[in-house]
Amino acid sequence: MDIALWFSLVGFVCAMSYTPGPNNLMVMSSSALFGVRRTLPHWLGVNLGFNLLLIASVFGLGELVQRYPVALLVVKLGGALWLAWMASQFVRAAINPLPAAQRAEGKTRTRPFRVYEAALFQIINPKALMMTISAAGAYVALAETAPERAMIMVVTFILFGSPGGLAWMFAGGTLKRFMSDPRWARILNAAIAGTILLTLLMVLFG
Repeated sequence: MDIALWFSLVGFVCAMSYTPGPNNLMVMSSSALFGVRRTLPHWLGVNLGFNLLLIASVFGLGELVQRYPVALLVVKLGGALWLAWMASQFVRAAINPLPAAQRAEGKTRTRPFRVYEAALFQIINPKALMMTISAAGAYVALAETAPERAMIMVVTFILFGSPGGLAWMFAGGTLKRFMSDPRWARILNAAIAGTILLTLLMVLFG
């Protein structure tokens, strides 16, 4: 393994994993709305889906996308429809929140992402696609074989990238106490809906 190149990869991972993006913003908003414990499956799904996408990129996903652009378009359209449906649920919750008594019991009109939903989201997440395809192309010299490169990259992203999502999740968790106030509940539901819609536009036109 090229140690100097690996340190460069660590810098790339940290720079990309701790900065705002669809995953971090959605995890933070979800944690503020539902709490850290209920958001953990979302965070786990992000890491699962991202690393599977990274492995696929190391083994030639970028070339496949260039060869069959129609397949990517179909995935984008399907993902955009799903994102639109998810955003509509949060818009509905922002416009018509539950009564205070039900909110006090922890009830909500919406729910956090499940593991498989967060994992599948990575396929249409523009930042995740850019990160994985860029890393796979820029760090070819990291190891001689694709399996070795994939293993090194996945371990590096888990060690240095996944804590970034945790930091955003815990930051959102500190806002959870405001959820008893209906105004904050509306704001956070609207924030998640806005983040999802922004991601939808990035998917379609990015």
